[in-house]
Amino acid sequence: MAVRAEHASLTEWLQASLTPDELEHVGIVSLNQWPFMCAVVGEVALTAHEMGCEVTVGMWADDTPLPDPGWTSSRRIAHLLRTRTLDENLERALLHAGLPASSIVRPPRRRWRPTGLPPVPKPATRTAIRQLSYHGSDMGRSILQVHPDTNTSIRESQPWPKRYVEAAIRSYAWVYDQVRALIEGRGITTLIVYNGRFTHDQAAASAAERAGVRVLYYDAGGLETGFDLTFAPTHDWADLQQRMLRMWDLWPEDEREEIATAWFVNRQNHQEPGLRVFVEFQERGNLRGLPKARKLVAFFSSSPDEIAELDLKWEELHGSQPGALAVLADEVRAQPDTQLVVRTHPHMRLKPPDDLTDWRAAVAAAEPTAHFDAGDPLDSYALMRVADIVVTYGSTAGVEAAFLGKPVLVLGPSAYDLIGCVTRASTPEQVRAALEAPVAHPADKALPYGLMMQRRGFNFQHAHEDDGGTFIIGGVRVNDARQAALNVSTELRRRRLSKLARG
Repeated sequence: MAVRAEHASLTEWLQASLTPDELEHVGIVSLNQWPFMCAVVGEVALTAHEMGCEVTVGMWADDTPLPDPGWTSSRRIAHLLRTRTLDENLERALLHAGLPASSIVRPPRRRWRPTGLPPVPKPATRTAIRQLSYHGSDMGRSILQVHPDTNTSIRESQPWPKRYVEAAIRSYAWVYDQVRALIEGRGITTLIVYNGRFTHDQAAASAAERAGVRVLYYDAGGLETGFDLTFAPTHDWADLQQRMLRMWDLWPEDEREEIATAWFVNRQNHQEPGLRVFVEFQERGNLRGLPKARKLVAFFSSSPDEIAELDLKWEELHGSQPGALAVLADEVRAQPDTQLVVRTHPHMRLKPPDDLTDWRAAVAAAEPTAHFDAGDPLDSYALMRVADIVVTYGSTAGVEAAFLGKPVLVLGPSAYDLIGCVTRASTPEQVRAALEAPVAHPADKALPYGLMMQRRGFNFQHAHEDDGGTFIIGGVRVNDARQAALNVSTELRRRRLSKLARG
């Protein structure tokens, strides 16, 4: 039985959120082959069709010049091995469920030739790539969201491979031009794309915006709900926090605290499935190596690559995470009987080696009393409980510590600094004041965050997941291609990216 979600139904939300003109023709462009996201495409397409909207669906993950992060299998390889890709099976399911065949479209510009491509910068540093644009759209930041390989760091001194950047530029332009042609040729009035972060999704969204078409973004929903659909990209944290507060105010008072609390408690107990990659090396209750102090300040870091390309005024956030740590360390040293410990984000052990090296150097320069590295078995939640002040640059640890009633100081961008549960400090003077007179905000101020994480978005109505994790739409199982096709596709992708990364 479905739980109560943030929104009662997708139909009601679309009718309330879009004008009749915007609902006239809904276009959905899918540039990945992740099973869950393909299920969302199917759900939205069938809902819009039932509402009487004209619907266009383009499943183009296998067509982009550069493989998308969510591309898993080649249609050509799948056909040679007598199987179908997941998005092809989704197309079959949509037709079986009643979507007209004319709704399924291939890229309209068969003989695509780009015009106005910017040259690859020399050298192709992050700063230079960030300045790239295409027909006035912000191309560069979206390219930087998808690294050439797992060894590409966020160092400014490490130029990106020329051939990879060239391929990314062409791929962005291809999606932009195809979506623009689709909008103009089909008369699309609202375009729906994946969350807007990656190269291809941003290209699609930018093409729609430049054409004056409304853009919506789909993504995963809460832990207990199905999917999300918003007007703001997923990484618009200010919009997300305003939404949290609205959701909290509108939720029945006799339910919301219990639902929200469950999110925090499950994480503290290491029981949330998605948390496993972060805590699998941690031993619950382990505080070995923690120094004794009259006042203990614990800094929890964020993964630097996940915040590097946010469009922020970095000068107001101590310039960078290492800069913030340096400020904090100086101010802690000026406090009597106060010790600083640093907990490096566990995910850093999976990040580019150079990024981890740079962060370790920044920690060493700050000279904390103790540093617990990414793979250290210390329990992050136990550290939160014993710390007198928790400091983050935006890590989720900040809101989790606020739930525990701790004074929390945030020095960088976060998805919770506007809901009243933490103190934000943008200058050394503000850091000093917060350390001298720490403020523990009411713990219940953190609860809207937990409610959002549990129940945001919508429940599925058309798509159903079986016990094996396969989605069924219109009575058709939306399977992926057989393993042989996936294996061959993966190897082809690896070879191509490897070649581009060497260029």
